[in-house]
Amino acid sequence: MSNFSSLHLALSGLYAQRRGLDVTGQNIANANTEGYSRQRVTMSSDAGPVVPAMFSRWNGTGQGVHADAVMRMRDQFLETRGYQEHGANAAAKSLQGTFARIELAFSEPTDQGIGAQLADFLAGWDDLSNKPDDSAARSQLLERAKTLVFSFQQADAAMGGLRTSVVDQMGAVVDDVNAAAQNIAELNQSIQVATVAGLSANDLMDQRDLLISRLSDQIGVTARPGASGTVDVFVDGTALVRGSSFEKLRVSIDPTPPQPVSVVWDRDGYPTNPGGEVSGMITSVNDVIVRYRTELTAVAQKVNDDVNALHSTGYALDGATTGTDFFVMGPTGLDVNPAVLADPNLIAASSLAAPAVLDGANAQALADLTGPDVLYRKLVVGLGVEAQTANRRVDIQAAITEQIDMAREAEAGVNLDEEMVNMMSYQRAYEASARMMTAVDEMLSTLISGTGLVGR
Repeated sequence: MSNFSSLHLALSGLYAQRRGLDVTGQNIANANTEGYSRQRVTMSSDAGPVVPAMFSRWNGTGQGVHADAVMRMRDQFLETRGYQEHGANAAAKSLQGTFARIELAFSEPTDQGIGAQLADFLAGWDDLSNKPDDSAARSQLLERAKTLVFSFQQADAAMGGLRTSVVDQMGAVVDDVNAAAQNIAELNQSIQVATVAGLSANDLMDQRDLLISRLSDQIGVTARPGASGTVDVFVDGTALVRGSSFEKLRVSIDPTPPQPVSVVWDRDGYPTNPGGEVSGMITSVNDVIVRYRTELTAVAQKVNDDVNALHSTGYALDGATTGTDFFVMGPTGLDVNPAVLADPNLIAASSLAAPAVLDGANAQALADLTGPDVLYRKLVVGLGVEAQTANRRVDIQAAITEQIDMAREAEAGVNLDEEMVNMMSYQRAYEASARMMTAVDEMLSTLISGTGLVGR
């Protein structure tokens, strides 16, 4: 190897270590950038020619170092596992939020809940049984009945509003998913162009992978590497993004009661089974909210049936009128009979006809009703158990997701202490290469100046 080859060897070291310093500086600068993956320069030794020329062969040392490429430090297995766990965590949190809002609608156990209003209503019958002819007791009973009716209607309206809110939110999430799919497809195209041209597309890949990670939270996705650095993204086994092309999703509402909601492919209306947050929303809309709203209606119907069954057999204050229902089931659900509201004397507190109008046995029988309360307690207990289960599931899934995220961060995240060590290592290697170049230069200077004259 000639002395000039030594200069080339030292120069390759300077170039490679400077590249390493540049990449280290890029990592430090992006230590707090969301979605950024730390990068490393891959270096390889230049071993020199391995094919002999005519009447000659290479018998020198290596020719220095090549800085081959800048690699992103990511573990594909951890990324795939992270997508799965994030989707499951988002679905669990979505259901948890639904149960919390349903519990808020029932307001149990508080003085404003249906249970307390039902107890006050039955207590009003007990008061009336003691004073069947007291107009104040009758008016008080009607006020408590109206409060109970309002509580039922308010809870039902709250759950109806919750369902509408969740459906609207689902539509917004699906629109966001479609926008993200388009961005991923565009990034795939840019990455493919850069990769084919031999350019680094690491930062574009980080942007794309961040979008895919968000999609896993929203709708649950899987990703598969494609050609030239691209990635294909799938929802329920069907490609949402394939290379530089993408598909769209939309929310579909069946007009047939109870109007189930689904997510379908926009191109042909074929249904899909998404994961993530949207999965929790679909479960909320099609099962949880509908089920508890139906159970609440059943409790209101039980109040209507049990109260009317006894009330219609009693006698009003005039001792003659009978067969009047206290409640009616109207368009908004349970309501007080308008005829009774207009004339409190129609309240059938007596079980005997005239002249025994002060008999309060029928009012006492109504005060002793237990069927509606038992049914409502069963509803509330069931809601509490399901909500507690949802909370526990979120805690467990959050712990699993956190472990995966920590493993992903350990692999792809920037550690400033590690980067400082790398920076010092590249710096010292650069200084050593520069010192070698200086030594070769001094040697050449001595050779040229000291042996330039013959016979001296």
